[in-house]
Amino acid sequence: MPLTLNNVSAAAPDDPNRRLLSNVNLTFEDGTITLLIGHTGSGKSTLLHLLAGMRPPSSGDIRLDDEPLWRRKRVIQPLLLRLGLTFQFPEQQLFARSLRQEFGYSLRPYGLTAQEKERRIRSACEDLGLGAAFNPDRSPFALSGGQRRRLALATTIATSPDWLLMDEPTAGLESAAAKELLRYIQARRTAKGGMIIATHDLDLFLPLADRVIVLDHGTIAADGTPAALCANPEPFVQAGVGLPSCVLLSHALARNGTAVMDEGKLSPEDLADAIAERLKERHCVTVKSAPPAEQPEGKPKIESQSDESALLASLPPQSQAAGLSQESAHPPAAANSLWYRLDPRTKWLLYLFIVIGTMLQSSWLGLACAALPIAAAYIGLSRSALLGAAKLLKPLAWFMLISVGLAGLEWTASGSFPFVGFSPEHALATGLNVFRLFLITLASYWFAAATPYGRMVQGLAWGLGYAKRLRLRTDSFALAVSLMFKFIPMIVREWQRFSDIVRARGKAAVRPGAVRGRDMPALVVPLLLALFHRAEEMTAALEMKKIGRQTALLSHTESLRLSRADGIAIVSGLLLLGGLAALRG
Repeated sequence: MPLTLNNVSAAAPDDPNRRLLSNVNLTFEDGTITLLIGHTGSGKSTLLHLLAGMRPPSSGDIRLDDEPLWRRKRVIQPLLLRLGLTFQFPEQQLFARSLRQEFGYSLRPYGLTAQEKERRIRSACEDLGLGAAFNPDRSPFALSGGQRRRLALATTIATSPDWLLMDEPTAGLESAAAKELLRYIQARRTAKGGMIIATHDLDLFLPLADRVIVLDHGTIAADGTPAALCANPEPFVQAGVGLPSCVLLSHALARNGTAVMDEGKLSPEDLADAIAERLKERHCVTVKSAPPAEQPEGKPKIESQSDESALLASLPPQSQAAGLSQESAHPPAAANSLWYRLDPRTKWLLYLFIVIGTMLQSSWLGLACAALPIAAAYIGLSRSALLGAAKLLKPLAWFMLISVGLAGLEWTASGSFPFVGFSPEHALATGLNVFRLFLITLASYWFAAATPYGRMVQGLAWGLGYAKRLRLRTDSFALAVSLMFKFIPMIVREWQRFSDIVRARGKAAVRPGAVRGRDMPALVVPLLLALFHRAEEMTAALEMKKIGRQTALLSHTESLRLSRADGIAIVSGLLLLGGLAALRG
């Protein structure tokens, strides 16, 4: 059952004109282990997500066993059940109260019997060395970090997918757990399906691979066997992924007259055996005949510090953009729009003007007038920012409708039976207050999406700088407010990430970005834990930098310069505030 891609392309979510993959044609045969390698942003994760049915291709066709994976913009669930995807740092996906519930969530779409579920759970835990720590009623959060990583991998392995897709499976994994994973990969070779692994750890996975695909800026830079690519390592250098240690050592030995690369020795053990054999062939001299104080003639001299530089110098120079991520090599066009170019002080003032003007309104007409400039402010934001706003505001809109409906309910007693009525006046009054909050949230998200975090801190620190004359400590306040705005787009990004994980685990045949109601616990719990972890990291970083004890980090405002566009924007904001204030009167 081969997995094939026919002329597949994928576009960036924030810019349909920017391609993450371009015209990819690949066929993955059964019983093979394929490595995807490339620099950060080369398209490895995008390719894995396409193969796993996480997102449809912009163009082209993906087939499993000659059946299309997508039909009418919906993934075919029977095919989806035959695919398994593990993400980077999979331990962050854990959410359940017990190990049994974690496995139960991943196995639920398969409709297995209780006996079969138990067998798969035990088998997956033993494959990854969790047998001793496995207790079905134990909380996954009581495990160590390495055990949680192996547990998360085991929940995917327990589904027994035909094709197992792994994204950086050894990132942050301790040596013992990595060895267990390698043993599982070696034992999993079957005639049905295969494995596709995106990794930077060439030394670990190269000896196991049947095929290596090198990606460079969304295109296939090289495709061949590990031995062939190691014998001709130019694609590794040109793609900016570095060289495996076996290649460096083999080329260094070859320059000193000991050739071992032609034997395809890719693991450290095999390479060591080959070196020992070659040395025996070259130095068939007995100890008696050798001069006591001299080295045997012809002994290779390896200058380890210059081996890699010498080999790199002998190869064609790599692309200057090879080390850049795709995002940095192709910046979104929206970053050049007016909102992104404005001074952060200008955007702070505009934000304050629109919030004050909105809070002044006490009628639907006034709120409608305040909504117009807020909606116009979204023109020019990136597509990803607009999608993030839609995801953030959709639940808020539902909250507004439910609040209005509940506020209008009235309970009256008529005789011996209660009567449920509805008061339009109460509903409209609540709707006015909730809609005002809705508009302020819209304005807050616009400000957070249009202003980089560092510039936001600079602008606020400048505004509060006048309070320093009164010897008020404003730096900590400025930092706290800026962090609050920073968390708004962060929540959107984390929501998107965990919604992808939930769809991969729950095998939901829904459109990308959508989440079923029954999957919400599996999304919300890891999301909150991730946000708490980010907040803890920020707190530790601020303590290390001694924020609050010194002000130099927040006082670099000399780089801020107001332009003519800033002046026009500030005057327009003042006129808008005056108009909204007059409308209230």
